[in-house]
Amino acid sequence: MNREKYIGIQTELKKRKSLLACMGDYACLFLCLCSIADEYFEAKGDKKEIDLVEFALKCREKGFISDDWICRTELILNFATGAEWKKRVLKTLPESIPNNMFTVEKWYNKRTGYTHFRRRWGDTLKSSITVKEGVLQEYYIFTV
Repeated sequence: MNREKYIGIQTELKKRKSLLACMGDYACLFLCLCSIADEYFEAKGDKKEIDLVEFALKCREKGFISDDWICRTELILNFATGAEWKKRVLKTLPESIPNNMFTVEKWYNKRTGYTHFRRRWGDTLKSSITVKEGVLQEYYIFTV
């Protein structure tokens, strides 16, 4: 029996529990970045997929995600893919979007004061009040 795996396991489980609770409330941008990394791998024909919990833990350990889930976006994408990413912020999208351009929408709800991030093709929330009641402020454009 491997007794070492039991040493400190409760501490690790507590970290994951609090991480998952925070991810449920605040990780929309992080999850969008993970979906970009998965899309990038798919486009390259790579079968690799991101393990969301493990990757979140690693990003937190490296300081790429703050306690209040502010993401260092390019560093997260660089770490996930091994590629060098650039970020631009635009108010509108260009007419044509090249294959190496990945977009994230930034929404804001004035009534609640919340910001929410989502991909153009879908949302990490099934129903976002911020998107329903809010306005699309800008696009984060990531290129490799």
